[in-house]
Amino acid sequence: MDDIRQTALDRFRAYLERRQFSAHTVANYSLDLRLFFAEVAVPLAQLSYREVDQFVEQQHRQGHAWATINRRLYALKHFCDFCLTQHLMGGNPVKPSHFVRRGHPLPKALSREQLQRLFAQIAHPMDRALFLVMLRCGLRVSEAAQLKLDHIDWEHQAVDIEQGKGRKDRRVYMSPDAVASVQQCLEQHPGGRALGCVFWTRKRAQQPLSVKAIQKKMERYAKAAGITASCHSLRHTFASNLLEHGAEVVAIRDFLGHSQIASSERYAKISSQKIKQEYIRTMQKILKQGQV
Repeated sequence: MDDIRQTALDRFRAYLERRQFSAHTVANYSLDLRLFFAEVAVPLAQLSYREVDQFVEQQHRQGHAWATINRRLYALKHFCDFCLTQHLMGGNPVKPSHFVRRGHPLPKALSREQLQRLFAQIAHPMDRALFLVMLRCGLRVSEAAQLKLDHIDWEHQAVDIEQGKGRKDRRVYMSPDAVASVQQCLEQHPGGRALGCVFWTRKRAQQPLSVKAIQKKMERYAKAAGITASCHSLRHTFASNLLEHGAEVVAIRDFLGHSQIASSERYAKISSQKIKQEYIRTMQKILKQGQV
């Protein structure tokens, strides 16, 4: 890799950190950019849409998912935008046509039966607390991995999520069963409550669980339960349950930490039970009034 490109990548990483992008995003961007430039030999100033075309085609041939390809393109686009501000490039070679067009599948919540089957497989106190908190609080997997003891307000049974996605802080609340489960979990830790993180690596008790480790745990438990589920399924289930039981979309936006209401409104589309309840409630009023 030429010196100019390496210097630009180092500056870009420093820029992301200065802008307080999450460590997860910085690591992913760096990895994706290294992968791209390992395949592209042209100098940075000569990078064109043709090289990006070739990269996308290669990613397709290798069978990568659309989400992976698009993520790598977003990393490259962001890097090239940065290079433009540094006068290292004359234009951004990443075009809208490079991105893989996709539909917008509705979030998939787990049914009551699926949740029962899943949690029936989770016997370890820490793992049970981990996934119960994600289910009851609607946490992203990265937020669960970064959860610390001083983020928990035991008096008000609440959790303060600091610098979540979009660097937006928020407060969520814990149900009594989640509180009890976390307390039981902490009693199992060899270092007691002096531990900074809530969920730790079993082999190294002072080290917090990584995002990857949490995802792997979910994969194992879901497979044992015979269901299709992911960490994000718990977040979807949290939102869907709130909506089914009368929560307003604006409140769900705040609980989930969505920056735009449109993200939360997607859950309304899958709440057929709520629609049915609203229909029955409204129709009963109409019939009582004797309207034909």
